[in-house]
Amino acid sequence: MRLIFLFFRACGAYIARAWKTVKQSEFLFDKYVLGMIAVAAVINTVVWYYLSYAFHQPQDAFVTLHFTAALGADLIGEASEIYNAPFYIALVSGLNIAVARLMYSYDILLAYFLVTAVPVLNIFVLVNSVLLVSVNA
Repeated sequence: MRLIFLFFRACGAYIARAWKTVKQSEFLFDKYVLGMIAVAAVINTVVWYYLSYAFHQPQDAFVTLHFTAALGADLIGEASEIYNAPFYIALVSGLNIAVARLMYSYDILLAYFLVTAVPVLNIFVLVNSVLLVSVNA
């Protein structure tokens, strides 16, 4: 039991040190970085809202998940899988921001490129979501 207590105590100390480092970072106070993160968060929220509002299929129905002009529908799955793209892009966005945070102290320009990619990815997912809803309408 003591070993478990010591483990959680060490984890708590590590998290406290990490949070102190994040608070002292200039990355979170950079206006460009905050702007890009805010724009990406708004776009991702719009994607989730648009899919929940515009997509009216039963969750067990089959829908087209990928469509090409040359081949037509080439990926069909359950309706709940239409939410996979925004979920994975949210994860990739978080990972991109974490890597940009690590790179910020070494190369600010590379960190800016990584942070700029976050809203661009979210814009692509928004366009993809609009096209998927129109294909399945």
